[in-house]
Amino acid sequence: MHDMIDFFKRYQSEFDQQNWASFAVLFHEPAMSVRADGSVMVIPTHADGARLYASVSSAWRAEGYERFETENFEVLAQGQDSRLVSFDWLMLSNEGELIRRWRQSYQVIRTKDDWQVFTSTFHKP
Repeated sequence: MHDMIDFFKRYQSEFDQQNWASFAVLFHEPAMSVRADGSVMVIPTHADGARLYASVSSAWRAEGYERFETENFEVLAQGQDSRLVSFDWLMLSNEGELIRRWRQSYQVIRTKDDWQVFTSTFHKP
């Protein structure tokens, strides 16, 4: 579990710091995201991911987002090189006020280099 918590702390830090190139390599090529409405988004390359998450961050910053926190981790090993990781995201303002909270699950796979996100699924509230 600790390796996955560490992975997602890095994920959170790269996103909060807007390090899009570093953030994008945390994803497999291609990667997929299942949105809360059930739609599926395919992210073909790291460059596509960097552009996508920069635009997501801009939209959230317009809502007051400054940083994230995470809690309630659950990790399920799926063999040696795959994990299903679920946790709550807390989107916070500069003053630390909660803007939004949601639960999300990630299938994380170990490649020759490191762990990478293959899929993410937003949970419906």
